[in-house]
Amino acid sequence: MKKSFTLLLFIFHILFITNVFSQTVLWNVGHDFIGDNREFTTKYGYPETILGTRLSLTGGLEIDSNQAIHAGGSYLIEHGEKMFAHEPVLTCFYQYTNNFLNFQIGSFPIENADFPKIAYTDSLLYYRPNYQGARGIFSHKYGSQTVLFDWYTQVNAGYCEKFVTGFSGITKFWNFFVTDMFYYRHHAEGERGKKSVADNGIFGLNLGYDVKNTWFDSLSISGGFVNTWYSNRKDTTIISPLRSLAFYGTAYIQKKFIGIDAIYYKGDGTHLPLGDPLFRCGNYSRIDAILYVLNRNNVQASFRWCMHYLDGIWDNSQQIYLRVRLNGKIDK
Repeated sequence: MKKSFTLLLFIFHILFITNVFSQTVLWNVGHDFIGDNREFTTKYGYPETILGTRLSLTGGLEIDSNQAIHAGGSYLIEHGEKMFAHEPVLTCFYQYTNNFLNFQIGSFPIENADFPKIAYTDSLLYYRPNYQGARGIFSHKYGSQTVLFDWYTQVNAGYCEKFVTGFSGITKFWNFFVTDMFYYRHHAEGERGKKSVADNGIFGLNLGYDVKNTWFDSLSISGGFVNTWYSNRKDTTIISPLRSLAFYGTAYIQKKFIGIDAIYYKGDGTHLPLGDPLFRCGNYSRIDAILYVLNRNNVQASFRWCMHYLDGIWDNSQQIYLRVRLNGKIDK
């Protein structure tokens, strides 16, 4: 009954948004194919294969040149599961854009993760494609900065609340660049008069160099530090505070349709429930060999062969991703 009601609400949003009289109607159709096969043998990860197709459809009304409202949704068909194993994800948000700001509030597609894999594991975005809250992307001549508030859940009777808030960005000076990331995750649950609160987060800063005028189309390296923490409070008493500090380095090389994406992490294991669990090892390296099959405005497809080194063992995984986006305007 709940799934049927959600589906009807989703259809109502689409019909409503596309039939209201307006000067300009916006539309967006999306298709994502996800293939993620993990051959892991260590205790930090487990072997699994994720295959799925997510279809999305949204309609919108352009209020003026800067403002618009959007409504619609998406649905994940996970191959091997029952056809209606997942509930549709509703999309409904207000958007304001100008030359310096892209602001969204409501339930809106993530599209591109605001945090790297150390903070947000891949599968988190497979199953939760929308932020629910607000996000502002501030652009300037030296780069951009994103500020986020993501509200996960609220159940008043059960006394449960979860949210993530933070920022991330990049600042460029000539060939140098600085990337920053910070988020705080709050998870509180319990009954009246008794409450358990788990707080965790990450802060990282990297200095990088973008090598230009080389044979490669892209070549960059960066290095810096990452700090994570986790604490559990029961009845306002802090229990087992955990902290980590580590070196975090990246490298990226691309020539036409071939690329290499590498990560090196050395230090204490991370304490992030939302992050890639392989970083909890404390000594982790990842090298992705990438084949960009398609790289057009509306269609991108890639294949990654990923090598993971931790606990003295080399594991591997493979990722196939296809992303299609079609959009346009209908003037009335």
